[in-house]
Amino acid sequence: MASIHDFALTIGQCQQGGEGPLTLDLSQVAAPDLSLLQLVESARAQARVDGGSVRLSAPAAGPLAALLGRAGFTDVMTPDDLNFWFHGDLPQ
Repeated sequence: MASIHDFALTIGQCQQGGEGPLTLDLSQVAAPDLSLLQLVESARAQARVDGGSVRLSAPAAGPLAALLGRAGFTDVMTPDDLNFWFHGDLPQ
């Protein structure tokens, strides 16, 4: 994706399709920022409302895992959040 705007459009189009869970591959995101976290969390919330689901193709690692820590996400994670972002295993 060239921009967060392109990413948002793609998520919106996939959610409207409604066929199975939306799987996001964030493994190649080199410099994530808070807008990415906000967009992903919004997609998760909307999927819950619509009876769908969003998942990551791989656990958050590297820059994404570091951002989750800096943003305070790892301090207040629910079990569902832990399963979503880290596939159940918080990195050390």
